[in-house]
Amino acid sequence: MSSAAYIQAAEELRENEGQWRAYESEGNCAILAGPGSGKTKTITIKIARILEEEIQRPQRLACITYSNECVRELRGRLNALGVDDRSRILVSTIHSFALTEIVMPYAAMAGVAVPNPIAVAAPSKSEALFKQAYQTVKGVPPGKWYRMSLDRLRRTVPDKNSAEWKASSAQQTAIVEEYERLLLDDGLIDFDGLVLAGLQVIERFEWVRKCLRSKFPVIVVDEYQDLGLPLHRMMCALMLDAGVRIIAVGDPDQSIYGFTGAKPSLLRDLHGMPQVEGIQLKLNYRCATQIINASKALLNDPPDSESHDGRQGVITIHEVGANIEGQARYALEELVPRMLEQNPDWQLGDIAFLYRTFREGGSIAKIADERGMRYFRLDNGVLIKRTRLIEFLTDAAVWCAGGWQTGCVTLGQILKSWRLLRPSLKNEAGALTARVPLIRCLFENRDGSIPLKKWIGRLYNSALKEAFAVEPGLADEHETLRNLYALTNEGKPLEHFTVDIFANQGRSNDQINLITLHSSKGLEFQAVVMVGLELGDFPSQYATDDDEIAEAARLFYVGVTRAKSEVHLLYAHTESPLITAIREVTA
Repeated sequence: MSSAAYIQAAEELRENEGQWRAYESEGNCAILAGPGSGKTKTITIKIARILEEEIQRPQRLACITYSNECVRELRGRLNALGVDDRSRILVSTIHSFALTEIVMPYAAMAGVAVPNPIAVAAPSKSEALFKQAYQTVKGVPPGKWYRMSLDRLRRTVPDKNSAEWKASSAQQTAIVEEYERLLLDDGLIDFDGLVLAGLQVIERFEWVRKCLRSKFPVIVVDEYQDLGLPLHRMMCALMLDAGVRIIAVGDPDQSIYGFTGAKPSLLRDLHGMPQVEGIQLKLNYRCATQIINASKALLNDPPDSESHDGRQGVITIHEVGANIEGQARYALEELVPRMLEQNPDWQLGDIAFLYRTFREGGSIAKIADERGMRYFRLDNGVLIKRTRLIEFLTDAAVWCAGGWQTGCVTLGQILKSWRLLRPSLKNEAGALTARVPLIRCLFENRDGSIPLKKWIGRLYNSALKEAFAVEPGLADEHETLRNLYALTNEGKPLEHFTVDIFANQGRSNDQINLITLHSSKGLEFQAVVMVGLELGDFPSQYATDDDEIAEAARLFYVGVTRAKSEVHLLYAHTESPLITAIREVTA
C-alpha cells in the first residue's frame, strides 16, 4: 500500500469537520451520513489508514455492505488509494461474510443445523419450497404476496425459542419452520438462513467471538440501516463481548427496506451507545440548496445538512391531469427535451425517471418505445434477473471490461463465486482443476468491446457447460443462461450489448434511466422526474400506521435526493401530501 496516497487524500477531509472527525476516530464509531455527504470517500480513506497503521499480519479488516454493487464501488475506491493487499482486507456482502467467515468454518463445530456441504438455494428452489411449506400447513395454495410477511418474521424475530416468536401467528411460525426443514432435508440453506445461522453461532459461543476477534479486530459496516436486526446483534456481540472495533456508516433517513426487516432505529441505537462515538456528516456535495430544503420537509426530524457550494437548483411541481402513461408522455415529449436544451452538456443518461412499481416502469417504457427512445430499466421488470449465476457473470464482465486493472472486481472474488456455484467439488484439488479453464477464458477475453453473445458462448464452452452437466443444483441457472443468451440474438433487446455494457448493467449515456425508487438508492443524476405522486398512491391509502407512513416519506426522500440540480414532481389531479410539504418550503 502507498501511504502517501491515503495521507494526501486525507488532507482533503480536513476542511469538513465531520469527515475529519470520522477519519481520526480511534474507537467504535457510528457515522450518520446523509445523501451526497462523501461517506464512501471518508470510510475508504479511514480503512486505508487503519490497514497501514493498525492491522498487523495475519489479522485482517472486514468491510461488510449491502450489495455486490456496493462491494465493487468500495473495492474501486480502495484500489485508487493503493489498497491492493487482498490478504489483509475482506470486502463482502453480509450474506457472503456470514457464509465464508462464520457458517462454513464454525457452524458444524458449534452444532448449528446447516447442510454439509453448504449449498445455497437458488431463488426458484427457495420459492418452490416456501410454496410447498405453505400448502402443507394451510392446505391451500399461497396468494401472490404471501411471502412478504413470512420473510419479515424470519428477519425480525430470529430466536425461535423467544416469547416474541411464540406470540407470533401460529400458522406463520409453522410455515417458516416447515420451510426451513424442507431446505435442510434437501441439503440447502437460503440467504436469510446464512445470516440467522451466523447469528446463532456468534451469540451462543464465546470461542467463536474470540476467533473472529483474532482474525478481524476491526469491522466496518456500510449502509448499516439496511442490514437488519441479525447483523446488528452480531455486531453488538462482537463489540461488547469480544472487543471487536466496529465502525458503522449509514443514514437512518434512507432506511427504506422495512418489508425486509430493516429498522432505522438500529443505527440510531448504536449511535447513542456510550461505547460508541457518534459522528454526523453535515455537508451535502450532491444536491443543490432547493433540493436539500425540499428533502428536509419530508422528515419529522430532518438532519442538519446544507449544500457545500450554495447552488440553488430547481424543484418543479407539475399537475398533468393524466395517468402514468400520460405523465410519461408529457415528461418525455416536453420536460426531457427542455432540460437537454437548457443544459447542453447533459445527456439522456443524466436524467432518471423514478417510480414505485415495475408496472409504472412498464407504462413509461411503453411511451419511450413509441418515441424510439432508448432506456435503461432497473426494476422487477428488467430483462436480466439477478441470480447467483448472473452475479457471477456480472463480476466476470466487470473484470474483463477493465476491472482486472482497476481492482473493483478481483480474480479472487470471481473464483470464490465460482467455487460457491460448484458444491460437488469436495476437495481443493478438484476445485483447482475446475477453475483452470475459467481462468484461461477470462484472460483471453479481457476486452470490453467483445459482443456479449460471443463472450457468453466462449465462457459456456470453456467452463459453464461442464458445471451444468455435473451440478444438479444449477438446473434453474442453466435455464437463466439460456434465456440471457436468447436475448442477444438478432432483433432481441440485448443484440448490441457488449461486455462493457453488460458490466454496467445495460447503462450508457445515450439512454434515459427508468428506475424504481427502491433501486435508485446509491445512485445520482443531474435531474430526477418522479411520477405517480397522487393522493392515495404515495403514500398508499393502505399505509395506515405511523411506521408505514414514515417509510413512505423516507422513500420519497431517497428519490428527491438522487438529483444534483433538478427535481420534477408529477401527479394527475390531487397531489400527495408529500408534494404539499415540499410546496410549502419551496414556494
